[in-house]
Amino acid sequence: MALQARAPPRRTGHRRGVNVVGLILAAVLVAVNAFFVIAEYALVRSRRARLEMMAEQGARGASLALTQLDRINEYISAVQIGVTMTSIGIGALGEPALARLLKNALGNAPSHGLAVAIAVVVSYVLITSAQLIAGEIVPKFYAIDRAEVVARRVARPLHAFSVLFRPFIVGVTAVADRILGLLGVDMNLERRGGSADELKRLIAESFAGGHIDPGEAGMLTGVFHLHEQEARQVMTPIPAVVTVDISEDVETALRKCISSGHTRLVVTEDANPDRVRGLVHASALADLLMREDRHASIEPIVHDAPIVPETKALDDLLAELQRSHTSMAVVVDEYGRVVGVVSVEDIVEEVVGEIADETDPTSGEIRRLAGGDWFVRGHVAVTDLADYGLYLPVDSDAYNSVGGFVFAALGRLPRRGDTVAADGFSIRVESVRDNRVEAVRIRERAPVPRRDGGDSASRERQREREI
Repeated sequence: MALQARAPPRRTGHRRGVNVVGLILAAVLVAVNAFFVIAEYALVRSRRARLEMMAEQGARGASLALTQLDRINEYISAVQIGVTMTSIGIGALGEPALARLLKNALGNAPSHGLAVAIAVVVSYVLITSAQLIAGEIVPKFYAIDRAEVVARRVARPLHAFSVLFRPFIVGVTAVADRILGLLGVDMNLERRGGSADELKRLIAESFAGGHIDPGEAGMLTGVFHLHEQEARQVMTPIPAVVTVDISEDVETALRKCISSGHTRLVVTEDANPDRVRGLVHASALADLLMREDRHASIEPIVHDAPIVPETKALDDLLAELQRSHTSMAVVVDEYGRVVGVVSVEDIVEEVVGEIADETDPTSGEIRRLAGGDWFVRGHVAVTDLADYGLYLPVDSDAYNSVGGFVFAALGRLPRRGDTVAADGFSIRVESVRDNRVEAVRIRERAPVPRRDGGDSASRERQREREI
């Protein structure tokens, strides 16, 4: 009877040690993967202004982080190479090592094949979960929350990795650039910036998150609205403009400045508002009065005013006023007729809100009456009422002023006592001159309980008469 050959002893302890080392290396690679993820999101989400401030304060790594922002394509490629290398390493080392350990632990399974299958599936799920949580999700949100701080802390090791793998990074970046160029995609992230809509959303999100107060949010939003608004929407219409004729003397002009509260007057010829000669400043009038007599002509001190179309965007208009070193422009319609004037203050008020002082002639244009009603001049822009909580429908193609709104609502020439209703308000015409609305009274209409149509209508008519 032949002797049965004895199998060599299994080196179970050695294999277990190799598997444990594989898991330790996989854990190290997960940490390295987390570093690259942190570096990527810190670079992408960092604000240049914040990093510049840190660099000025001498924060370590801030200057290098700014350099990396300037070459963000190269460093993003480096990060992606690092993430790919570590992910491959985690899969190659961690998964097989854990699977072998689990298979040995399942030695009492009904079959060897079942033990292998369970070990492979469980090891895949565990390694993937560990990499996803510790190597992706946690570092990503950590970097997003502290982008600038993280960016300067990882700047040096990221730079060292980039230098070490520079030939490979340059080659990969060039190939990717070429492929994206064929697809019509611009890979140059350095030149990209947020669009106006994206910045508006950012302002809204910052306000909702409590990072900026309502005043700041309103001003930032107002800056973007300058491009959307036209001169005709903020101008003072010509019937409301205080003018002085070129033939009048300096005393007359100064008296008009004093009575109106204006520091500038529009100078016309032959009392014709369509024949604007320019502008004259109160200080120039006072200087002329002191140098000459009160009957001196104002013509020598009249200076030209820019003439702009009523459809000119406010941001372009503001730039033109800055270039011409003047604070007021004459607005004309498509037929060349003068329709109003617009000043730098009118434009700035669209950003910061109403600006008024003790000499502001517009202080009486919108005022609250004792009974709670509002007295409003007809030439006041509908959009200006929003500052007082009065929201009327806006239709810049049909009208801009309160008087224009009344015209559009009536469909005829207005008369004193006419009343129109809009969005919870009753508007009664208080004064009409030369077929234009000079003043209105606005009253908020209280909600009416609807028991039956007839009673509601009669009560509504009664309130209309009370106005």
